[in-house]
Parts: sequence; C-alpha cells; structure tokens
Amino acid sequence: MKRVWIVLVAVLAISVASAQGRLFGEALGSELSLVPGFGLSLGVAAGAERLLGPLDVRGGITVGAAGGASSFGIFADLLYPIRASNLKVNLGGGIGLAAGGATAFGLRGIAGLEFPIESYFSVLTELQLGVSFAGGGSSVGLGIVLGPRVYFP
Repeated sequence: MKRVWIVLVAVLAISVASAQGRLFGEALGSELSLVPGFGLSLGVAAGAERLLGPLDVRGGITVGAAGGASSFGIFADLLYPIRASNLKVNLGGGIGLAAGGATAFGLRGIAGLEFPIESYFSVLTELQLGVSFAGGGSSVGLGIVLGPRVYFP
C-alpha cells in the first residue's frame, strides 16, 4: 500500500509541474462531518486546473478530531468543473487514507460551488459523501467543506 501512495504522489507531482491550467492552493479548508457522528478536520490542498483533459486534480493532507480521537489523512481528488455564469460547479470523486485509532481507506463523491471574489481568490464550499473501510467494516459519512482557494500565476 505504501508503494501505491508513493507512485500516486510522484505522478501527481510530475503532472502538476506540466499542468495546462492554473495552479491553486486551498489553505485551512475545514470539514464538518455530520454523519455518522460529529467531527471536524482542517486541511491544506494543492492542485491544478485542466490537468487531465478537462479535469482538475488536487491532493492534500488533513488533521481531524472526532469522538475524542485525532487523525491524520492524505487524499487525492479528480474534479470536473462546470462554469455557470459567475459560479464554478465542481463534481468529482476522490480517494483517501486516514490514520488515527485505526487506518482507514476511503472513497468519496464531491459536489461543490466556487464563488470567485477576485481573479486569483475564491471561496469554495463542497458537500462530500464518503465511504471508509477499516478493520473489516465500513461506514458512510457526510461532510461539508468550506474554505478559501487561491490561484497562482
């Protein structure tokens, strides 16, 4: 499993270096988990527009707290952006790995809105439906993410 993550990070780094679109960063995005229990996580992410054809790619790390335990995670997402007048709608999915009390592998579906403030700055909100697998069992979660996105020249 460790080799798979190393290969994914290397491919993402090489791809981002040759990106066709703008590079972006999302700092201090927060996720509020609503189901199955309350949880809060903070994270940072970096990505690129139109990296794989029309798809945006991003990856990042999170630090979270839920049920009296803390966790650390990494994730990678593919997003399909749809421009709707002044807004940008992001639809996509992702994979992740979290370590805390137990190591969990996760899949998630993403639906989000990006509200541009300036040409280089916007506010992003996403609804994330996730399924995580740990210890021979699985769980379903629903989260809301809110945070800034900064585009680099």
